[in-house]
Amino acid sequence: MDISDLDDLENSVQDLLSLARIELEEKRLQQQREEQIAQEVNKIKQRLEPLLQQVEDMLSQLPLEDFVDSVTRRKLEEKAADLRQRLLNAPLLAAQTIDRQMILNEERLLDERLNEQANRWRQGLKADLLEMITEQKDFYSATDAAIAVRGYIHDLKAINALEEIVDALIHQINTHSEEGPVARLRGSHEQTLTFIYNKALENRSRVERAPDVQPRVRHRTSEKRPNPYGMLEGKVVIFGGHDRLETAVRNRLREANVNLVWCTAQAGPQIAEQAESHIASADLVLVITGYTSHKLTDKAVQAAQRAGKAVEMINTTGVVRVLEALEYGLKTKQLVRHLNQYSKPA
Repeated sequence: MDISDLDDLENSVQDLLSLARIELEEKRLQQQREEQIAQEVNKIKQRLEPLLQQVEDMLSQLPLEDFVDSVTRRKLEEKAADLRQRLLNAPLLAAQTIDRQMILNEERLLDERLNEQANRWRQGLKADLLEMITEQKDFYSATDAAIAVRGYIHDLKAINALEEIVDALIHQINTHSEEGPVARLRGSHEQTLTFIYNKALENRSRVERAPDVQPRVRHRTSEKRPNPYGMLEGKVVIFGGHDRLETAVRNRLREANVNLVWCTAQAGPQIAEQAESHIASADLVLVITGYTSHKLTDKAVQAAQRAGKAVEMINTTGVVRVLEALEYGLKTKQLVRHLNQYSKPA
């Protein structure tokens, strides 16, 4: 076992712990959901029921036989009907309100996890850049290293490592300078890096074959900044959920090669039929039972059975469980395809 193995092990353990913390918090939020919905329903009723009572009291003072042509009475009847419908829909409205807040909390947790992953990757980048700089054994290569460093300036600033990297760069350039310590701080460390970067570009323009100094991936898990969903690919059809949930999931998958077809609980029959037509070519079919109608669920299951596709039921209203099911399902499909390729006879 070498240092890179230890780096990988440490990263995997820290990411697993971060994921476990997210699941614990997501579980806590789900457990609080019913209580919060009940509280929200009470708030809605406390505001709407007095209004309905006032409207009904006024209607009782405007008997139909005496005010048959009254526009005001007709508007009061319409308002009473609207208030009754809103009270009837209070549980749904309350659930939507609470679920929007839950998704915001879950997104905050996911962002914290992503930031932790990015910062661990940035620490590995810092180590790779320091090794790259110290490995340069002549003045021009040491100067050329500034070009690679400048490409990571935002990542280095995020972990307050830019100063250390630029100081190491200055030291290495001066170590191999035949004219003494020519590199020095010129304003801020960022301004100094830009100055050395421009000198490196000038050096490259003067020679036919210029050095192209780049850091090796030794302390990082990958060359690119980590994205837990970036490597996912495939076609996914989802039934259920709501528009805010769909938006949150799509945002997480924007760098992934995932074709996502989604029919939310608010979608009409035409959208549902369009989604059903995609099931036959889907890699994964999900039904979010925590936020959909029995009719939509039954239609999705029947369409999947006709196409010979398995359906995964997810009893949730949050983004974490949907992403988890999506990630696991697509990675399983990718693994199966990979194994099938190797098992084919030559």
